[in-house]
Amino acid sequence: MFHVLPDQLLVFCYLALLAWAACSDAIEFEIPNAVNLGIAALYPLYVFTAPHPVPWLWSVAVACATLGAGFGLFAKGYFGGGDIKMISAAALWAGPKFIFPMLIVTSIAGGALALLFLAFHWMQRRRATAGVDASLTAGAYAARARLPYGVAIAAGAGLVGLRLLAG
Repeated sequence: MFHVLPDQLLVFCYLALLAWAACSDAIEFEIPNAVNLGIAALYPLYVFTAPHPVPWLWSVAVACATLGAGFGLFAKGYFGGGDIKMISAAALWAGPKFIFPMLIVTSIAGGALALLFLAFHWMQRRRATAGVDASLTAGAYAARARLPYGVAIAAGAGLVGLRLLAG
C-alpha cells in the first residue's frame, strides 16, 4: 500500500504552488502574492515534519541573501517584484544544499525561455508589413517584450522539490 508522509505531502503542495505561479506568470504576467506567501508558509511545516534534521537557520540565511540580491535586481529593472519574492521563497526550500543547482536550472530555463520569446518576436516581426520600424533589431524588439520568468524560477525550484522527495 502507498503511504504519503506529511513531509512528502507538503512538498507536493510546494510543487503545486510552483505550478500555479508558473501558469499565472505565463498567462497574466503576474505571480500572486498568495502563492509566494504559501511557498514560504509551508516551509516551517516541512521543517517540523521532515524525517531528518533540516538546517533551517541556514535556509533562512540563504533566502535573506537571495532577497537582498533580488532587491538590487528589482531596482535595476531586471526582474519584477513577484519574481524576486518567488525566488526568495523557493530559496528557503533550497537552502545551502540546493541553492546553486536551483539557480543553475533557473538560469538555463530562463535562457531557453528568452530564446523562445526572441524567436517568436522575430517571426512576428518578419510577418509584419507596413508601420514597422526597420531599424529595430530582433533583440531590441524582444527586449521590449515581457518575459514570464516565474516559469523559469518554477523549473529551478521544482528541481528542489523533486530532490526533497527523492531524499
